[in-house]
Amino acid sequence: MIKFQALMQAVHQSIHGAAQAVEQSGTKHINKFFDRIEKEGNTEKEKLKEQLSEAINNGDRALANELVAQLDNFEDDDDLLAEGEATYRPKMVAMAFPSQGPDGVDSTIVNVPLITLCPISSPRIKDVKFSADLEVTADNTEDLFVAFRAPQVSGGDNTVTKDTTNTHIEICLVGHEPPEGLQKVIEGYEKALRAQIPG
Repeated sequence: MIKFQALMQAVHQSIHGAAQAVEQSGTKHINKFFDRIEKEGNTEKEKLKEQLSEAINNGDRALANELVAQLDNFEDDDDLLAEGEATYRPKMVAMAFPSQGPDGVDSTIVNVPLITLCPISSPRIKDVKFSADLEVTADNTEDLFVAFRAPQVSGGDNTVTKDTTNTHIEICLVGHEPPEGLQKVIEGYEKALRAQIPG
């Protein structure tokens, strides 16, 4: 037997974990359709950290203090660092488009952002249904305890078979429109792409 509250907490945590896993799948679009380009400032900071580590290992206090002061000049705010650390460049595919020129049909090579060619859907959990046949009891402190239905005894040979149908979980995933920010990014690339395509 377990406390009813503990059962509800376990169910809630499982649903919350599933929802987080679905949400994290949305950020995969960044790695799938964009290349991360590190900025020079970030590599500069990494060099300073390496020099600081060497100075500490060599016991050079003056140099270590100087390097710490230089590192303090970098932004410490996590949001600003995340924003300025790197640039994301769209992954491209080169496509040849036919165009009519003075000498006949020519081919114009256009770099097409991969994100404009792929359908994007963000799944989300619509609802979760959990049903179970439980035995409910209370103790002296009025805490509720629950137990799953006991195994069923079959026929005359006294063989015990577990009833595996006493719990039913149903999770409904539905396709969802991509976030508005991602839609705007795709629209921007599509406009730039239309300007490149001849005709």
